[in-house]
This record gives sequence, C-alpha cells and structure tokens, in this order.
Amino acid sequence: MLPEEQDHAPKGEETFHVWRLLGFIGLICVVLAVASFLVDWAVVGPLEGRVI
Repeated sequence: MLPEEQDHAPKGEETFHVWRLLGFIGLICVVLAVASFLVDWAVVGPLEGRVI
C-alpha cells in the first residue's frame, strides 16, 4: 500500500527572497568582524601599543 502523494513545496508564498539572503549573509559578516575585533583587541591590546 503506497502513501498518498504530498506536495513538496508550500502552497503559499513560493518566491525566493534574494535580499533576505543577502541581509543574512551581511549580518553574519558583521558578527564575524566584531568577534574578530574583540579577539584581536583582547590578545594584542588597544591600538595605542601597536607598532605601525
């Protein structure tokens, strides 16, 4: 006995949101940049002590 066929896609909104994806990727980049800055600041120290 085979199960009834099911729809694989939702019947409501089926469009792909490119701007939502780009916003999510941008948010991830910002979070990684802030985390990198905090780790760098904690390991190397404030900008005053760096050699230019």
